[in-house]
Amino acid sequence: MTNMRGAAVGFRRGLSAASASAQGEKVGFVGLGAMGLRMARHLLASGRDLVVFDSNSIAVDRILSEAAAAQAAAQAHGLTGPGSAGQRPGTAGRGGGAGQGASAGSSGGGGGGGSARGYGSATAVTSPAELAETPGVGVVFTMLPGPAIARQVYLGQAGLLAPKAGIVPRVLVDCTTLDPVTARELAARVRATRVHAGLAGPRLAGLPAANPTLLDAPVSGGVVGADKGTLSFLVGGEEAALPTVEPLLKAMGTSVTWCGDAGDGQAARLCTSLVMASTMAATSEALALARRLGVDPELMSRVLNTSSAASWVSANYNPVPGLSPDAPASKGYRGGLRSAQVQSHLQMAVAAAERCHSPVPMARQVLGMYTQVVEEGMGDQDFASVYRYVYGSGAESGEWKEGQTLFGAQHP
Repeated sequence: MTNMRGAAVGFRRGLSAASASAQGEKVGFVGLGAMGLRMARHLLASGRDLVVFDSNSIAVDRILSEAAAAQAAAQAHGLTGPGSAGQRPGTAGRGGGAGQGASAGSSGGGGGGGSARGYGSATAVTSPAELAETPGVGVVFTMLPGPAIARQVYLGQAGLLAPKAGIVPRVLVDCTTLDPVTARELAARVRATRVHAGLAGPRLAGLPAANPTLLDAPVSGGVVGADKGTLSFLVGGEEAALPTVEPLLKAMGTSVTWCGDAGDGQAARLCTSLVMASTMAATSEALALARRLGVDPELMSRVLNTSSAASWVSANYNPVPGLSPDAPASKGYRGGLRSAQVQSHLQMAVAAAERCHSPVPMARQVLGMYTQVVEEGMGDQDFASVYRYVYGSGAESGEWKEGQTLFGAQHP
């Protein structure tokens, strides 16, 4: 079923993006989870034509139907002609393998018609390998749950680097949070791959003519930032590729920071994860303590936000239910950044610290807290649920949804 909210938002954004510079190539996107879906919406809204893959067919159908609905709305307003938005593999709008033409409704090089229509089209393929063989795809983004799946998507038998004749895209951008070692290994494997001599686009200045390049570009801002298009990207890799991808990154976010060589973006991301998780834990602990001392959490939150203790967490992501209406804490800790992901990020940060002999006692302490959160069965809940670990069964009965298990480890 079409998510009309996403389609409507994208259509409105697409109107303002109609005069944006046309991208002559299609954009590939692998990974349409909570983050990837929202990022892909912004690319569509900026007029880019997408070729997408996700192992979850429901996620694929969702983005296809949203793109089709938005283009239908644009057509109804006289802003577009018939296009190929919303096509599944095997239809006329299929992304296609090597030797297949561009999708119906696209022009010339494949995706240049997207911005002219005001809202991009979306077509689907059946594997990352097929995406890498699709004519007209110049850049591919991946947004995946973690290192294991990233390896599979890039290096697997049906992965992005699998095509024997070489791959079509010249630039791949991994937005997954990885450890720097894995990021550098993947970058080296991509560099050792060949571009398809007959299907790849023109050589990019400063980059090899025969080989693609991989940028690591992990994000900060979470699901809220992905939804609003306010993500921050931390980029590592070949700086010469940045001018090609920066307009695409800025369609999904507001900040793009080049951090250095391959893996350096991931290193910076793990450091921000350490600060973010530690801040969430400290804020939760302070609000729980204030409550036990008789200070109302809403009042304490105002004190935090008007003092030197103010943070992004206290201002925008309050862990106490009801204090930030749009925060996951006010929605049963659903949505947002999963506690299991934060645990994984902290594990990678601690491992990286061990490799370079940097002491991280706070990271270890907070990792222990999130490990218990996950072991208590709350790994799929937002990382603000660490407040429940701190506040424990001292919470008022109405504060948690009926039937949810409270942490029993810490009683007031």
